[in-house]
Amino acid sequence: MATYTWTRTREQLRDMILRKLGVIGATDIAEAEDAALVYEAMNARLKELQTLHVLWWNVAGAQSPLTLTAGISTATIAALDFLYPVTMSVTVGTEEVPVRIADHREYQAIPDKTQQGTPEMVFVDGLTCRFWPVPNTNTTAQMTYQAISADVETGVAPDVPPGAMRAFAMLVAGDLVDEFGLSGEKAARLTARQGEAMRTLRMIGQQKTDSAPVVAEYF
Repeated sequence: MATYTWTRTREQLRDMILRKLGVIGATDIAEAEDAALVYEAMNARLKELQTLHVLWWNVAGAQSPLTLTAGISTATIAALDFLYPVTMSVTVGTEEVPVRIADHREYQAIPDKTQQGTPEMVFVDGLTCRFWPVPNTNTTAQMTYQAISADVETGVAPDVPPGAMRAFAMLVAGDLVDEFGLSGEKAARLTARQGEAMRTLRMIGQQKTDSAPVVAEYF
């Protein structure tokens, strides 16, 4: 019978990384101090990869309703795992009307920020959403967003797509070369393979919308 799911717990991924580093053998048990170093490196890379938009992973289902008050331009994001916005819409009657997400310069260039009407643009300033025009009626908005990756937990798969786990392990192993005192050919090989791992993660992390070719970029 065919199977379609494949996961690795943080402990299994930890051991894969430690074996790449030569710290443990196939049947060895990781020391607590070594495990702690690996978990810290995993968490640091997870947060960095998402902030760099490398892993498009936590968007699905990540939605935050916002309450808009007539005459008030701002609304506060309550989601604790919010990283950055993806889409925004505002409720007009029974319809959800798209609102364009603007950057700081575009919002600051608006000559009259007090103009009221149906919002067409929003500038997300930290956890504050600044709408323009200012809502002229009480309503709601819906935001989809990229959620912050969860820290690795005991017995749970890290917050990484299954197809990205090999590349992720390779990347973290290279991060730990100095911590485990590696030098010479092994250290050079692990750090050199980080470039390959990052390119793979970028390809895996790109949003898939059709069968168009995926371009590997690393910068």
